[in-house]
Amino acid sequence: MVSLSRAGLVRAAYRVGWRYGGALPEPVVRAAAAVAARVVVARDGVHVRRLRENLTVLTGRPADAALLRAGIASYVRTFWEVLALPRWERADVLARVELVDEAVLREAHATTGVVAALPHSGNWDLAGAWACLTGMPVTSVAEQLGSAEFAAFLAFREGLGMEILSHRAPALVDTLVEHVDRGRLVCLMADRNFSGRGVEVDFAGRRVTFPVGPAVVARRSGAALVPVVTSYGGQPLRRGSRLRLVVGPVVPTQAGDDGLVAMVQGCADFFTSVLREHPEDWHLLQPFFDLPARKAAAA
Repeated sequence: MVSLSRAGLVRAAYRVGWRYGGALPEPVVRAAAAVAARVVVARDGVHVRRLRENLTVLTGRPADAALLRAGIASYVRTFWEVLALPRWERADVLARVELVDEAVLREAHATTGVVAALPHSGNWDLAGAWACLTGMPVTSVAEQLGSAEFAAFLAFREGLGMEILSHRAPALVDTLVEHVDRGRLVCLMADRNFSGRGVEVDFAGRRVTFPVGPAVVARRSGAALVPVVTSYGGQPLRRGSRLRLVVGPVVPTQAGDDGLVAMVQGCADFFTSVLREHPEDWHLLQPFFDLPARKAAAA
């Protein structure tokens, strides 16, 4: 009997999903997401408990079952959209995205170049596909958990027009600076700190560590650091509903270590204000607001 590892099962699930999942009609997906949300929240597993903790801090009030169900349904919607993206025509992608303050992004891209900093909210893959189709070819970085998984997602995102680098790539910052110089839109996830080398900032009233990568690349390349939040804006999944890309103001470049922290704080402040409008789209099911506990453990 052949035994599949968890990673192998995940790869198999995505292969099947990319072949068939995107063909499911939106009403079916909407109904499935609602059922899945009720079942998952009722089971109250570790990821739901983490989501409850994170949304409670973000919103400043206890996250109730309705918000948690909305959060899981949003997560399922994003998962389906990722599966469906390779099937969509250019017109489909463009019709599913709307911009708030797009001029900020366009002007910066046409002049200094842009490093876009994004939280884990909404559907950043759809946002990247939209950018590539509208004259802003995207370069991003993906966490390389395993070679096979990375290859699968590399092929998926390259098929959408993006260029993806491994977080393990040597001289990564130098490479990203080169991509800015080539006129590419460098998009980096900027809330979860995977490297352990982030800086402390205030986010939703708590001290957390954010990654410094977006600010470092922007400062070294001379590009504008622009925070962007993707969200479904409270729209249910149906024909004509859109992903909203809310573009923030350019974060001023500042020198020195304190300046770097100030730049990261500028992104964190924008994330807080926009994510609180539709917290259900912040897909953080992992530990996040645990800086004091990690500091105590390291002491």
